[in-house]
This record gives sequence, C-alpha cells and structure tokens, in this order.
Amino acid sequence: MRIAKCCRIELLFAGLFGLLIACSPAENSTHPTVQQQNTNKEIQMEKDLTEETSEEDPFKRVDLELPEAEPVMGFLSSRKVQSLNGEWRAIVDPMGVGNPNPLSPGFFKDAQNISGMELIEYDFDTALSLRVPGDWNSQFERLFFYQGQVWYRKKFVATQTNNERYHLHFGAANFHAQVFLNGEPIGQHQGGYVPFSFDVTKHLKDGENTLVVRVDNTLDDSTIPTARTDWWPYGGLTRDVSLISTPRAFIRNAKIELTDRDIGEITFQIFTEGYKAGSKATVAITELELQSEVEIDREGVARGAFTADLELWLPDNPKLYEVNLSAGSDAVVEKVGFRTIETDGTQILLNGTPIKFRGISTHEEPIGASGVAYSRDHVLALLEEAKNLNVNFVRAAHYPYSRYMAEVADELGLLLWEEIPVYWSIDWQNEETLSIARDQMERLVQRDWNRASVVIWSVANETPSSPDRLEFLLNLIEHTRNMDQSRLVSAALLGGSRKSFEEIITHLAVRGLAQDNISMKDRAVLSAIKLRAGLGAPKPDDTYTVVIDDPLGELVDIVSYNEYFGWYYSMIFARETNVSEGLLRNLMLDFMPDMRIRASVEKPVHISEFGAGAKYG
Repeated sequence: MRIAKCCRIELLFAGLFGLLIACSPAENSTHPTVQQQNTNKEIQMEKDLTEETSEEDPFKRVDLELPEAEPVMGFLSSRKVQSLNGEWRAIVDPMGVGNPNPLSPGFFKDAQNISGMELIEYDFDTALSLRVPGDWNSQFERLFFYQGQVWYRKKFVATQTNNERYHLHFGAANFHAQVFLNGEPIGQHQGGYVPFSFDVTKHLKDGENTLVVRVDNTLDDSTIPTARTDWWPYGGLTRDVSLISTPRAFIRNAKIELTDRDIGEITFQIFTEGYKAGSKATVAITELELQSEVEIDREGVARGAFTADLELWLPDNPKLYEVNLSAGSDAVVEKVGFRTIETDGTQILLNGTPIKFRGISTHEEPIGASGVAYSRDHVLALLEEAKNLNVNFVRAAHYPYSRYMAEVADELGLLLWEEIPVYWSIDWQNEETLSIARDQMERLVQRDWNRASVVIWSVANETPSSPDRLEFLLNLIEHTRNMDQSRLVSAALLGGSRKSFEEIITHLAVRGLAQDNISMKDRAVLSAIKLRAGLGAPKPDDTYTVVIDDPLGELVDIVSYNEYFGWYYSMIFARETNVSEGLLRNLMLDFMPDMRIRASVEKPVHISEFGAGAKYG
C-alpha cells in the first residue's frame, strides 16, 4: 500500500515515541507490556491508514441532486415563445471531465480563464458548433458512432416582467439531460423522445443568460430503449428548445374529447397552476356557438361538458375546430378534431363505421437528408409522401416523434399509431426501467391527447413472452388507460410458436417435393421432414392458419402482429433444416397466399409490420 509522505512522517514520530515508552522503566504493574505496546501501535497505524484513505476522493464524480421536470405543458403553438434554436457551442466529453468533482465545479459553470493562470482547460467560445434542434451523429462524421456525453451551451438575452413565469422547454433530449442556467442546477430528465420543461423564473436574468445542458446518449440493459435497437439512437437536443413565458397563474394543459357521439357530448378537463379554488375558467368553440364557464377546484382542475351538432373528423374530411381556453389573464387556443375510435368483436370502428387501416411504418428521418427529422417541414414531407401512397394510417415506430407529427396528421387526415421504445429484451424487473417507460408514455399521451389523428397508443414492440414482461406491460397499459380512454391500446407482437414453425416447415417441404428443380441434397432433407409428419402430412395446395396466441393479446384492444414470412423466417428455417435459404424463400413466397392469420382472442387483427428489408440507399 502506498502511504502519503506526510503520513510516513507521522508514523515515524509515532514509532520513535513508542520506542521511548518501551525503553522507560516500569513505575508499577499497571503499565502495558512491550507486546501490548506493539499491538497498540499496530492498531493505531491501521487507524491512521484508514483515516488517510477514507478522505474525500479528489477524482470522484459528484452526482448533483437535480429536480425532476414539470408536468407536460400543452398548447405550445399559442404561447409566448422565445426560440433558443440555432447554433450552440458544444464540448464532446467521453471521459466525463466536465462533471463536477472536488477539484472542479464542472463545465456547467462556464468558467472563464481571465488571468491566464486559472486551471480551466475548456472553452465553450472556441468549441465546435452544433445545430439545435438536431443530432450530433449526422452533423460531424467523427461523431457518427459516438455514444457518451456532450455539453451544450447557449447564450441568450431575456427580458423579464414581474407578472410572468418563465419555463425552459425541451421538445426532447436523447437520452439523459441535465440542465443548468447561469451556473445553477435547474433539473434533469431521463428518457429521450418526449418533452420536458422547468420553471426558471427564479434563475433567469434580465439581460444575458447562459444555458448549459449536459446530454448523454449512452444506453444499457436498463434504459428505455436498451442498448440494442434496430434504429439509430441519435444523440443530442433533437427537438426545439424554447423559453416560454406564462402568467403567474396559468393553464398548463387541457384534455378535450368527444365522449358520446350520439348526442355530440364534448367533455373537458383544464389543468391549471396558481389559481385559487373557485376561480373561473372558460372554454369556447366559436364556430359551434358554444361557451362554458366552470370552477377550478382545489387540485387546480376545472371540469365540464357541453353538447354540439358536430362535423366529425375523418381521413377524407379532417375537420378541426378552434377551441379557446381562458382563466384569469391567461388564454390559449388549439385546433381540435372530434371523433371516436373503438372495437366491436374483430372490427375497428371509426365514428361507429368499420375501417381497415391501410398504411406504412416509418422512422423519424427526413426524406433526402440524414439525421433526425426535427422540423414541421420534415414531417410534412414524410406524411405527404404517405398520402401519395393512398394510405389512411401511419405507424410512428418505435418511439415518440416530434409534436409536429400528430399536428400535421390532424390536418392531412392520417390516422396515427404512436409508440414508446419498449423494444425487444427489456429489464422487466427493474423499477427504474418501468419508471422511465411510464414517464415516456405519460408525456406522449399528455402532449397528444387532443390530436384526433392519434388512434392507437402502443406500449411495446416485439417483446418475448414471460411473466415479468406481462406484469411490466400490464402496468403500462393500465397507466395509459387511466390517462386516456378515448383511444385503443396495443403492442406489436411477435408470432410463431415452436409448434407452428414445425408445421410451416412441413408445408414448405411438401411444396418443395412437388417441384422438379431442387437439388438431391435438399430433396433428401425435405423428404425426411415429410416422413416425420407421417399420415398427418399436408397436401401441396393446403392452406395454413397462423394463430397469434401471445397472452398480451388478452390485455390490448387490437392484436397487432409483425409478419415477416418470406424474409426473416426463411433465414430461421434454413438454419433449422439445413436446406438452402434461396429455396426456402421461394417456397415461402409461394406459400404465403395460402396462409391465414387469426388471433386466439375475439379481437381485431392488425398487421403492424410486414415485408422485406432493404439495403441502405
């Protein structure tokens, strides 16, 4: 063990002092023996060493206690907003040098080397520039594969008034963000893709302000998503950053929905902050000549309802009404469509009429450009391209997109599936993992619950069945339904049990043996497969039904199934049988028209993914 020099000196004096005591004559029988003295010295030395090594570690990272984000703020388009988008200075920090420690307060202080003698080895003023919103992966080639932390800094000028509150709003940050304003810790958020904000009224300066955000896109087995995905885990401040001002007492959010189509009943809940119980809030839809004044309760919520002769929102007629909310000095407005979505047996009903979803799955990437799609124009181009394919439905997989997705879908008349990234193998027993998933779903739902286009909340994609997984997803489903019962809840399921795989392989073997142009090797293997089936072997033109029997089907409203026969399954079957993949793929494609899919429960079946892969570009 290495001992500090000062400790060695202390031990040397302690040794000499002990030697003097040992050599002095005994005064009485109560004096310790030499052996006892040596033992005492050893104990003291061990104590000294323990005290020495237990001192504060000068290199240990200091974990700051940062507040969690505020509840979701709605009606952003009608708020007084100062955009903080544009060029930000950024320092890439893979080793965490900028994190606070006993020797350094951390990069968030944005310290300046004024005299030239300060030990400050970073400088935001000369650091690289990153565009916000945007991801760092596509802006610099050397950051394409980077996973770690980056410090962002933005200087901006604010003008304050005494009768307003100020909120720093982030459309999203992938995947862990810590926010600092003027050298003070403001708050943090864990989990990407969803909005969060902080009240910074007490920290904002009238004049120039310095905003620093530490963003870390590192993922592991306990994050949402995990470290293993099949989409690019873009890092950075990927959505708009804004300073939003509100009155001291203000409307934080509101939920407005059609609850009874037959009588045109619209119910609403207005969530406020700062008002006294008994204060009044007003909801008005001028086009329908409707207005209702209701009281705000002790929890800050105002509830009410009215009936109207409504023109319902439909893909062919995406009718939107302007809804005005006011309370005290605060007033906001939102365009809202009214419709119902429900199931009846195996049918999906939109406004009481059966509908079949015809659509595509997409990712949040712009057409003709790299990186994450962050602007309204990016989203508009994506959805207009979908409309050109004559679809009525888009699945936003496998994570929440920007708020523009649902806004534009409302206007274009596209039905929308929105999903959180509970994907593949999740740490189902981890409470923190569940907490992140619940937060993502909560922020997604509360952001978009006034969007008529959103008809499905999805809690997961392709998760292997297990009791822990079922409990985890049941928690998410119940949490989602508690927030919003006006939409369907689903999850994209895996299909194919061991038994069904063996039955499909037998069908493929029989069809292959009916062909003349297969190799002797493949024919021998297919013959053995057919022989194993015995008298139960199918005929070459028999049909086959795939039964989706995932127990999660009991919990969701529609049974959604990712179907990749003829593609991924052909690779699996080739490994299982040692038959050439090319032959099996052709046999599978030939067999697919004779295959049927149904669920083990009496619910609608929706093909949430299908098709084949494609090479980049």
